[in-house]
Amino acid sequence: MKLIVRPMLLMTVFFSLAFMTSAFADEQPEPDFAADAMKSPGNPPTIPHAVKPDQDGEACNTCHRTGLKNAPPTSHPERLNCTSCHVQGEVKKEKKTAPKGKKK
Repeated sequence: MKLIVRPMLLMTVFFSLAFMTSAFADEQPEPDFAADAMKSPGNPPTIPHAVKPDQDGEACNTCHRTGLKNAPPTSHPERLNCTSCHVQGEVKKEKKTAPKGKKK
């Protein structure tokens, strides 16, 4: 009887360990946002408009989530620390038009 118990016990431990390792194999590593940014063309990606130093990604998503005001829609609206990957580029100055009204 002892000759059968020991191999059965060893096989049980072996299969238990084999199933445990396969259960943990599906875990995904944390996303590396900086590495993602380096894979994009024109690294680092530039922001062509003024950004306040304390501005968060929710303010950016106001336009970039849907493409409002011709903003390019973001493919990653869940990432709210925009300036960790994007940098301030050359700020385009808006053309100011004279108000319509009386001419001098």
